[in-house]
Amino acid sequence: MAAWAALAAILIVGFYTLTLVLTSACVYLPYLLLTSQSGSNLRVILLFVAGLIMAGTMLWSLVPRREKFTPPGPRLEFARQPRLFAEIELVANSLNAPVPQEVYLIPDVNAFVAEPQAWRGAGRRRIMGLGLPLLQTVTVSRFRAVLAHEFAHYYSGDTRLGPWVYKTRAAMVRTLLGLGRPSAALRVVRRFAVANLAYYVVTRILMAYWNLFLRITQRISRRQEYRADELACSVAGSRALMEGLQDIHRAAAAASAYWGELKQVVAAGYQPPVGEGFARFMAAGSVRKGVDALLANELAHPRPQPFDSHPPLRDRLLAAGRLPAGNEPQNDAPAISLIDDVASLESQLLERLNPRQKVGSLKPARWENIGEDVYVPGWKRYVEEHAELLTNVTAGSLPDRVQDLSALGSRIPDPKGMLLTPEQRTQRAADLLGAGFCLALMAGGWELHSQPGELYLQRGTEQLQPFRAVRELATAKLTRQSWLERAQALDIQDLCFSPRKLSDTTQGDAA
Repeated sequence: MAAWAALAAILIVGFYTLTLVLTSACVYLPYLLLTSQSGSNLRVILLFVAGLIMAGTMLWSLVPRREKFTPPGPRLEFARQPRLFAEIELVANSLNAPVPQEVYLIPDVNAFVAEPQAWRGAGRRRIMGLGLPLLQTVTVSRFRAVLAHEFAHYYSGDTRLGPWVYKTRAAMVRTLLGLGRPSAALRVVRRFAVANLAYYVVTRILMAYWNLFLRITQRISRRQEYRADELACSVAGSRALMEGLQDIHRAAAAASAYWGELKQVVAAGYQPPVGEGFARFMAAGSVRKGVDALLANELAHPRPQPFDSHPPLRDRLLAAGRLPAGNEPQNDAPAISLIDDVASLESQLLERLNPRQKVGSLKPARWENIGEDVYVPGWKRYVEEHAELLTNVTAGSLPDRVQDLSALGSRIPDPKGMLLTPEQRTQRAADLLGAGFCLALMAGGWELHSQPGELYLQRGTEQLQPFRAVRELATAKLTRQSWLERAQALDIQDLCFSPRKLSDTTQGDAA
């Protein structure tokens, strides 16, 4: 690891040296040409001007930017979280490392450690981030292995080398963006072949070094991950680490979809339990089946890339499997049980994720009631707003209607101040059909069941997922004939999606 760190240091110094050499060449070489000629030459003058502009851009990109740390979430205090910090201290002591000065709750299925600059630049301080979905996903034993992996980055000095690598990458990005989006003056002089040639040479050299730097530093990062896994196995055992890594990969694959559901609920003015909702989302049948399939595919067919910061999961599991399983007693309680006052922390986390939302004004809600409180009112507004588009749409005609969702979507006005893509308009059309279908079924006596990751309507022992049916018909996963047979078997083929028809039917039934 020391050799890899030395190589990274050489690459860092090499970038700054290369940039300074290019900067000097951009100015000095045209200057030599300009002074060696008795008369002025327009091409040399343009080359000199282009060199000055490129040199200024590169020098400005090398100027260090002030490092500003923004807390990634609510801070977890030692006095208020004694059981969590007892686990942190246990792992810290096993690696003879100090406990981080600051620990934060973050919204990711992840954990991280870093050493940003302390206040007013006086040294560095150790911080740690722990994901709420991570705590909800893994057991205490597996969480201990995750903690040991993160502390191993402290132990191996990765957090001291990392900031230098990131600063160098940031300087490279600023340099390439500055040259890639040139100033008006540089765009003018680049119209001339000689200046454009110089620009091309400089940018190609920098791009080549950027690729070399990324390939090698990301390879170093992957070696660091293997080393951290090895140390984690020595502390918590390989079994806990391997199981924890698989849990994390499953949960990470589903997290984005869950946050999308939660965002919709929060926008409607409700605050359900965030961590509990994620646990329910992961337990939903379709979600569990999907993430298991993704994990199996990743293990069977890994696709490593040279710019990956982490090794493929299969390789990490194989490496960890060669290490002792560990004799630590297993604690199968969920890691979230180590946290006190979860509801308050979730509110603080939502405030950071939704700075424009007054989280304090949100109504507490249970996930069992979200369907009736959030989804049904939203469907009704959407369907009533575009009622004319659902005229004569029935469950039996659904296969025909989904054949041209793009045309239907083009008739739905874009939200105020937004210009949607064709794909987004198509999705809105599918949502309109699904919402109309749900309301029609509910008016026909079907009962709505809604949980994170699950939404279906039930009548007796029969179940229907309207949004899924629309999606599968549109993608031909569900054939026209199969759907018509199902609709006839359920006696819903004549069920109309139009809110006016539904109203008439309801009034007739009442009469």
